[in-house]
Amino acid sequence: MACAGWSCAGVSEESRIQSQADVDLGRAQYADENNPSAAIVSWERAIRRNPENPEAHLYLGQALGEVGQLERAESLLRRAVTLYAAQSVEDERLRAQLAEARNSLGAVLINLRRYDEALAVLRPASQELTYTSQHLVLGNIGLALLRKGSLEEASQALERAVGLQPQFCVGFTRLGELRLQQNDAARAVEALDRALAVPLRGCNAIQEAWLLRARAHTQLQHAEQARGDLQRCVEIAPRSAEGQACARLQGAAAP
Repeated sequence: MACAGWSCAGVSEESRIQSQADVDLGRAQYADENNPSAAIVSWERAIRRNPENPEAHLYLGQALGEVGQLERAESLLRRAVTLYAAQSVEDERLRAQLAEARNSLGAVLINLRRYDEALAVLRPASQELTYTSQHLVLGNIGLALLRKGSLEEASQALERAVGLQPQFCVGFTRLGELRLQQNDAARAVEALDRALAVPLRGCNAIQEAWLLRARAHTQLQHAEQARGDLQRCVEIAPRSAEGQACARLQGAAAP
């Protein structure tokens, strides 16, 4: 992380280096060791050592968002956006990380059901050409619009997202959800088929996709396909909210 003269006031060079070492350690603990708890401790220590380390705020905010600590994640990600915005003025290489921080903040705001705020954060990220994960930003924009009930705008964003990345299984899942809301079960099945066929790890285990496709098949009176989707949904994780919803539908459909 570059350290402009104004940005590290009060932080020694040793503390800055130790902070960045903690960031790197946390990344290894998270990605290589599959130990998010240890990673969180490392990133918290990185922030204590250098409160103006944007990477530490970004990674810690993302990790806390994933475990449902949304209010704390929001605060950290807002700080990451502020730091990256200031530091990218002097180092344009940080603009992609700024877009990443905005996208992560937008996702947290969606989970907090603050959709207009999410869109205000996400739209600038969608204009950043150096950010190579534009499909993720467009997917989040589409989700925020879907939750707001702006279905046509959501459709445009999600179609762009999966057009940019044809293996974006979450994007296809959201597109399937949208088609169901539009009472277009046939196109919902088409989108959900695409989601579950993506040969990337985890894509064929998206419970929501199996649940949504079962509902679409039910609307189309494809009873056998619906039963198969519900069974697979329950098998993945019977105690999750989606697994329980699938089990209820199984019970309702039983002769």
